Amino acid sequence: MWEQLDQLTHWHWIILGLVLLIAEAFGAAGFVLGASIGCLLTGCIVWIVGDMSWEAQVLLAAVLAAACSVLYWRFFQASLQESDRPELNHRTAQFIGRKLTLKADIDFEGRIQIGDTFWKVKSDTALQSGDAVEVISVDESTLTIAKI
Repeated sequence: MWEQLDQLTHWHWIILGLVLLIAEAFGAAGFVLGASIGCLLTGCIVWIVGDMSWEAQVLLAAVLAAACSVLYWRFFQASLQESDRPELNHRTAQFIGRKLTLKADIDFEGRIQIGDTFWKVKSDTALQSGDAVEVISVDESTLTIAKI
């Protein structure tokens, strides 16, 4: 097997880089992107330099893959985490400030329907049917309401 590694050429690295890039396209979420770019860069360097031992090629590929991965996560992935609507994927957080009219009595805890979903609610006081309430906070899937 070790004799076969002496046969490594730039084409091996370029093909490996393209295979990893295709794997990334199938949804690896950036985990394979650094290794892919590292292999492609290794292929280009081996092509330019020419004769290089397989140990040096593997070491170069590993260093480039690690460096590309760190650069990706440091600069590109961090900017994707910031959002102008942080409540977008937190459905209950979107209800804060929403005003509702109760259709049933709430005795400190109960359930109300918002749209097509029933939500668990809690209140500091007992509320009557017809009271206007506002969602003041959320705790996972429980809404805290208060009379307006």
